[in-house]
Amino acid sequence: MNEKNMPAGARKKLPFWFPMAWSSRAVALSMNMSLTAFMTLYFTDILGLNPAIIGVILMVSRITDAFTDIMIGYLVDRTNTKWGKARPYEFAIVFLWLFIYMMYSTPDMSPVAMYAWVFFTYFMQNSICITVLYGNEPVYLVRAVKYPENRTRMISAAGIYQMVIVTAFGMIIPQMVARIGTDRHSWSVLALCLAVPCALIGMLRFLLVPELKDVEEEKKEEKISIRKTLTALKGNKYLWILAAMYFLYHFGNGFSGGMATYFTKWNMGDLGVGTWLNAAALFSLPILAVIPKMMDKLGTVKTLRIGLVIMALGPVVRWIGGTSLAMLMVGTLMFIAGSVPIAFMTNIYLFECMDYGEWKTGIRVEGTMGSINSCMAKLASAVSGALQGILLIPIGYVGTAAAQTEGTLTGIMVLFNLVPLLICVISLLISTKYDVEKEIPMIREELKKYSHTAEG
Repeated sequence: MNEKNMPAGARKKLPFWFPMAWSSRAVALSMNMSLTAFMTLYFTDILGLNPAIIGVILMVSRITDAFTDIMIGYLVDRTNTKWGKARPYEFAIVFLWLFIYMMYSTPDMSPVAMYAWVFFTYFMQNSICITVLYGNEPVYLVRAVKYPENRTRMISAAGIYQMVIVTAFGMIIPQMVARIGTDRHSWSVLALCLAVPCALIGMLRFLLVPELKDVEEEKKEEKISIRKTLTALKGNKYLWILAAMYFLYHFGNGFSGGMATYFTKWNMGDLGVGTWLNAAALFSLPILAVIPKMMDKLGTVKTLRIGLVIMALGPVVRWIGGTSLAMLMVGTLMFIAGSVPIAFMTNIYLFECMDYGEWKTGIRVEGTMGSINSCMAKLASAVSGALQGILLIPIGYVGTAAAQTEGTLTGIMVLFNLVPLLICVISLLISTKYDVEKEIPMIREELKKYSHTAEG
């Protein structure tokens, strides 16, 4: 059969433009992370709000995601439209950027009103929009790309496109933030200038990447009850191990990224240093490019563990280097490069958990499993954000001060490096329990035989 007549995702060899189209939504979503990395700084230093109260507000908002994540996953599993199961939910990217703009355009009101505004806009971003976008991701991928090996390669290629574009803007944004200083109107304008193009870019995947019509998958589809869903989740031990590692990754990454803004502003004396930290991410591109081959040769689990070791060494190098820009960049590079397997290849591990769960319980749930990971990411952000705000208080941090004390600077240095280091070590220990890989070939063979028997 001539593959040119087939949908792009169904081909053995994917066209070069396909990963670019797939990555468009991820790029728009990651741009949100580049801007919201300065969120806590905006709340404390621009709006003058209490960091501890902000930490609690963000934590409460993110904890509610535990409920909305599961609801969205269950909803995706039961969705069936002419556009497919997961594709319709891509529209959430437009609303995400709307609420980001609103957050960075907080009106000059009473403190109580500003806290309420911050809570509402952040809640809508994370509990609704990002929840939907994370919840539909694995389901969309498995239905848009037919062959498992192509999914791995496409994720890798898409990750490269995503990292190049996001890093480029990540180098620019700190400079822009440093220039606009404490002018609230300028923060609003910056958010608007990013929101409009990112919302448009984010919708390209919906327009260019359809879900495939697969007769075999359609036969498997059924309206799964809540009871069956819970049974499938309960019987999947590897899903919960993966979820724990994903929680820890997002906790460490979020805490490190949040403290980086304080470290560069006060310890380094230049918020614009963030440009060079984002530039360091470009050097991890070769790692992302070779990850599929590493997984093929070493296996998914060993690749994950090697990454966690490298990731753990990053904060060590940063700590030793102190305020040395070169050491800071090297440590940041190691931290980012080591996180590539868990950050970009999570869906590959999730597909293993899906297959294991179907083999173990006879029930296949995709959206809900994807939402479990999304839920862990949100809870991690909640805890890390709250802890970050709370721990700034005992080290004597004052956001509106002209300068910080020596003790505060030392405290920022410790928080910036020690917490992420401990998180990486704990993740590495947990990874020793994730050994489903050795069973996967047998599991997938049995699932294939069962599928053929049922079809016959």
